[in-house]
Amino acid sequence: MRPHNPQPVPDLFTLDEGRRLQFSRKRLYYSGLVIPHRGLRTAPLHPSAADRHSNSEIARMLSRQDPSLIISHQTAAETWGLWLPARMRTTRIHLSRVRRTAGIPRYLNTVGHFIRPLERDVRKIGGFHITSPEWTWADLASQGLTVEELVAAGDALLQRPDGFPRSERFIGNNPLATKESIVEVVSRRKGSPGIRKLRVAVELLRERVDSERESRLRLKMVNAGWDEPIVNPRLLFADGWECTVDLALLLWRVALQYEGRHHFTLEKQYRSDMNRDEQIRARGWEPIRVDSEVFTRQGWRNFELRLHRAIERQQRQPKDSWVPFEIGS
Repeated sequence: MRPHNPQPVPDLFTLDEGRRLQFSRKRLYYSGLVIPHRGLRTAPLHPSAADRHSNSEIARMLSRQDPSLIISHQTAAETWGLWLPARMRTTRIHLSRVRRTAGIPRYLNTVGHFIRPLERDVRKIGGFHITSPEWTWADLASQGLTVEELVAAGDALLQRPDGFPRSERFIGNNPLATKESIVEVVSRRKGSPGIRKLRVAVELLRERVDSERESRLRLKMVNAGWDEPIVNPRLLFADGWECTVDLALLLWRVALQYEGRHHFTLEKQYRSDMNRDEQIRARGWEPIRVDSEVFTRQGWRNFELRLHRAIERQQRQPKDSWVPFEIGS
């Protein structure tokens, strides 16, 4: 008698895909498979198997199963990798349909929407449909984001292509959009919820931002009355040395470097940062390293004091003591 060799269970699959794989009704409905969402199945690898798939993964599968479903709003933002505040990362999935083509999506644990996009506002990627990065960003204005949070999410669309590599969890490549394409979508969203916030936020978007924290720091400085720092400029010095800094006050030659946790835990990165600070200081610049404390009340006071002192030192520095520079492309 041949030993029983059960068919392997895919990581995540629809009922239709299970039937095509010739799974029996008993196996699909009564064999202990986990049901992360109606119409979907996954193998029970551990007690939390139902939680191991993200909203984005489940939404992609639902859209593949029903081509009329379009991943939108927060779920689309998570799929594209936009920077969202923690409170927006909900357990509910956002799905849309084009108005007058079918009914509003009604699934368990799902928020349904009607949308009226142009053809270019919906992308088909890997068999699922999702709102474009620009349309997704505009939709977020109706979901309770502040102007500052919208700017951070929008800056995520404009990241530089040579910056931090994107996580494999996300789709697309940097930059996901251009400032012009975002403005064009906003111009067509007249009357949409949150349009006033969108119009303010779109003017504050900047290209080449590497992180949400850089966006927040830039806006905080502007709101506090400081000159707006330049984002990730490539500084080319006359002696041939060059570097890229997170934020720069060019007039005063002050370089702001936002340090994430990895800057302090990875020895190679830490040494690289220290060497960059020494090199740029030797050429007449003042480097200031900043971390998450800057977003606390006392941390901000300390930062402003450090910035004032750095500018005062730069004002006393004779011009012929610093190496000329220009901004590279």
